[in-house]
Amino acid sequence: MKVFVTVGTTRFDDLVHMMCSPEIQLILQDRGFKSMTVQAGKTKADLSECLLDSTSYDYKPSLVEDMTTADLIVSHAGAGTCLEVLGLEKKLIMVVNDKLMDNHQTELAEKLAELKYADFSTLFTLESVLKSCSLQPEQPFPKANPHIFSNFLMKELNMI
Repeated sequence: MKVFVTVGTTRFDDLVHMMCSPEIQLILQDRGFKSMTVQAGKTKADLSECLLDSTSYDYKPSLVEDMTTADLIVSHAGAGTCLEVLGLEKKLIMVVNDKLMDNHQTELAEKLAELKYADFSTLFTLESVLKSCSLQPEQPFPKANPHIFSNFLMKELNMI
């Protein structure tokens, strides 16, 4: 099994360092994970203590391939990333980066967790969440209606 870690376009040193720590690596290994890919953004990932077969990179034009092949995604709680992961119907653990813009990620993470679309964690609870969470999404995220805007526009223009 494979875990994918993503921090988005900013720094989230604490999450990257924690995911590479021996404690987290052992939890992942005990749960059956064999490999980990880290999209580290501006953070320098030190993979030297990783027990899993691990690789890292800073940025790619798209994370879809890494997300699609992962069995678990541990991510910052950025809206774009969360919605992309949930759209792929992947297991997601959101870790709030509380150092960004007045801790704005918390509200989204709490709501998605309340609705059982993803698990919410802080850096302080990540070990216990990784130990106890289901590795399958609890609740499927609703599919978007691709016609909602065009239907609205057609109605407003009195074309339907």
